[in-house]
Amino acid sequence: MRIEIVDNVSRDMASVLSAVIEQSMDLRIAVAFLSGRGLAMLEGSLGIAVQAGAPVEFLVGLDMRSTEPEALKSLLDLSRKRDNVALYCYASLKPAGIYHPKVYLSRLGDEVTSIVGSSNLTEGGLRKNVEVNVLIEADVRDEIVSDLYSVYNRLKFLPDRVVPDDEFVALYAELSEHEKERERRSLRDKGSRKLAETFNEKAKSLGRPTATRRDLVGWLGLVYDALPDGEFINTQAYEYESEFRRHYPENLNVRAKVRQQLQILRDMGFVEHLGVGRWRKL
Repeated sequence: MRIEIVDNVSRDMASVLSAVIEQSMDLRIAVAFLSGRGLAMLEGSLGIAVQAGAPVEFLVGLDMRSTEPEALKSLLDLSRKRDNVALYCYASLKPAGIYHPKVYLSRLGDEVTSIVGSSNLTEGGLRKNVEVNVLIEADVRDEIVSDLYSVYNRLKFLPDRVVPDDEFVALYAELSEHEKERERRSLRDKGSRKLAETFNEKAKSLGRPTATRRDLVGWLGLVYDALPDGEFINTQAYEYESEFRRHYPENLNVRAKVRQQLQILRDMGFVEHLGVGRWRKL
């Protein structure tokens, strides 16, 4: 079993997911939000999987804002052209409870790659936003894989899950436009704008989290403790590569990991970046 974090910082979800999809022989995606740009980012990879005959299905939520009618129409049209593509929508307009999953399941033989986390099938979720997703590669017989498919099936067979048609997508487009107009009216309201300005000013005046040694867990603590006091360069941190590898023997690219940790330590205020490959421990 292999586990990896995908956060759109060290690696973006779009590139990771594209590589997974291109190899897939059975692809299942359940997301709360779907956008045209998000779909376009995966268009090439999805085309490869579909042309190879892989069953591909989407479970999409309808929030009247983030899920775009045009993207739904694109998937609906594709599902009509290709027997191995299916689109299902979560159609509930009930105010209680939000449909909010993000589950990507891909199978190739006995190996299943799953990505579960915060990334929707949107441009933000796949590249622009700071997200947290867990990628798991495991055997189809592993219990974690069984549990993930059970979760997916629970989402697929929810009471409000429907197979959309053109009229349904058109009605959703109307509802979506009404919701956007309501939001536009709110933005034009002077009272709402003033309240937003006051909120932003208040946010600027508030304190920020302060990092402490307690926050340095795992790789972060290992790298920080190895760093010399004062100024140093990357190669000085690499001198401890064998020690780092002893703690994390499965990591095959230790130096890249060290550079990543230095960037995080910089953002936390533990080191200062002085120039290319040059740092100061604070």
